Amino acid sequence: MQRVSITVDQESERQQVMDLLWHQFGIRGEVQVRPLDGRFRLDIIAERDLTADELARLPGKHA
Repeated sequence: MQRVSITVDQESERQQVMDLLWHQFGIRGEVQVRPLDGRFRLDIIAERDLTADELARLPGKHA
C-alpha cells in the first residue's frame, strides 16, 4: 500500500490524474479530492505501489 498526495492547478489536471490512475495504471484504492482556492489536492491510498515512472507521468506536485 502506498500513500501519495498530488496538488494540481486545474480541474482538467485532476481528471487526468484520475484517468491515469484508474484506467492506464490499473491502480485501485481510495482517493480524496479537496479543493484549495482554485487548485485541487488529491490524497491517494493505492492498493499497490506506483512505480517511479508512473509517478513521473502524473501531473502536478507530488508530496
